[in-house]
Amino acid sequence: MSEKRTMDIFDRIEPYSLLSDLMKSLWAILAGALAAAMITVMLIRSNTVRMYTTSATFAVMSKTTSTYAYNNLNAAKSVATSFTSILNSDIMKKRVCEDVGLTTFDASAQASVINETNLLVLTVTSDSPQKTYRIIRSIMKNYPSLTQYIGTNMVMEVLAQPKVPQRSITVDTAVTRARKIFVYAFIALTALFAWLSIRHDTIKTERDLKEKLDATALGAIEHEVSRKTRKDKARSYVLVSDVTASFSYVEKYKKLVANVIKSAERHHAKIIMISSVEEHEGKSTVAANLALTMQAQHHKVLLVDCDMRRPSQAKIFGMEVKEGTDLMDVLRGDTELTSKLLYREKNTRLPMVLCGKGTKDSTEYLKDGTFAALMEGLRSAADYIILDTPPMSLMADAEAIANCADMSILVVQYNRTLSAEVNDAIDELKKCKAHMSGCILNDVRILPGTDRLTVSTRYGYGNYGRYGRYGKYGKYGKYGHYAERKIPTTAETEETKVDDHQEEEISETQTTTEEEE
Repeated sequence: MSEKRTMDIFDRIEPYSLLSDLMKSLWAILAGALAAAMITVMLIRSNTVRMYTTSATFAVMSKTTSTYAYNNLNAAKSVATSFTSILNSDIMKKRVCEDVGLTTFDASAQASVINETNLLVLTVTSDSPQKTYRIIRSIMKNYPSLTQYIGTNMVMEVLAQPKVPQRSITVDTAVTRARKIFVYAFIALTALFAWLSIRHDTIKTERDLKEKLDATALGAIEHEVSRKTRKDKARSYVLVSDVTASFSYVEKYKKLVANVIKSAERHHAKIIMISSVEEHEGKSTVAANLALTMQAQHHKVLLVDCDMRRPSQAKIFGMEVKEGTDLMDVLRGDTELTSKLLYREKNTRLPMVLCGKGTKDSTEYLKDGTFAALMEGLRSAADYIILDTPPMSLMADAEAIANCADMSILVVQYNRTLSAEVNDAIDELKKCKAHMSGCILNDVRILPGTDRLTVSTRYGYGNYGRYGRYGKYGKYGKYGHYAERKIPTTAETEETKVDDHQEEEISETQTTTEEEE
């Protein structure tokens, strides 16, 4: 059972979310690995006596020739053996102690031969750099008088003089071990954070949307790269009405709208609110694209920006809300909702009621019944009214609006909010008057080359497909996806007339509501 559960966990691994979480945690991984390396150095230095070493290099040659003959190689080995025994003899230690001024010879000295050469290396190690240097100089001074013990046919000439040691053996050992500890700690911490990322209970796939949440999965929208222009440098969203929007992105919203309309017809819903659990989950962009897609399918749609604390629709559509023409002025009673207060998107002519500056008193306008009366007055003016509402975790505005709407939809961003928090928000929406229709997974990320296929990759429409320049949605096609907006057709002319009639209905409905009140 445990093995099956473990396999199920690894089966749910999302490469993009895993790499993204590791990159976000990279600073913590590096900091932990560096801390482990520094602690290693401190422990080694505190528990080990520092030792310093220096060396001198000699050439062992025969007295009868100045060339390095082959027999000098064998002679060097024998000299090294004899020289090491002399270095550790009482005679040498006594002379060195007298020269350096030591009571005891508390150092080590040894001689070794470099392979395949007649070079001999004398090495001295002690606990002080100055003492180490003085001892090796004393040995070099006294060894000629002791050559009788190693044979008179060989001489030793100095090739490299010793130097005062600057670094201790302990420091070198600590640095070497610290490097290894850093690598081991980096690997261990990376594995730890990868496991935490896998265990992080967020919504990462459409499968998670169906299995982890107590609501219907309406669909998933993959991440669309915003192709910014010089005028929109800070832009981070993509509308389906943009000419840069990919075919796959537009088709995803068409499929999503089909599910939303099916749910709305089943529950006789006209006022649809769009919300999210936290900020920056893309609910405003989803609301705008739903309205644009519905209108493209010849539905009469009205988009209302009900996020009165932090309105976003005006920024998304690049509009400037004039004073006295926003939703707050209508709710305050400073002005009446007429066709003059309707803003329209430049290309699609989507009607909108926008908010200008945010306010902290939005909850008061939602509780006194003014907003509910306004929604009832607008009900007959459009087929569908899309409400962009505030996040549920920050304020109670979303719940208050849900009691004035017919249907609610929750936008969940990819790998952001815990599934438990999303389920809590779903439970709160289910308690409201509006029917909780389902959830939309937004901004889904995938790595190139993964086996997850979309409309664009499965059917070859990525970047408008191989034959895109000849097709309906081709980049250069005369009858491209957006070319129909440039030349008004008969259907568009009739739709414009319907929009004008819609404005008259809004004005007449508002007047009738005021007379009844």
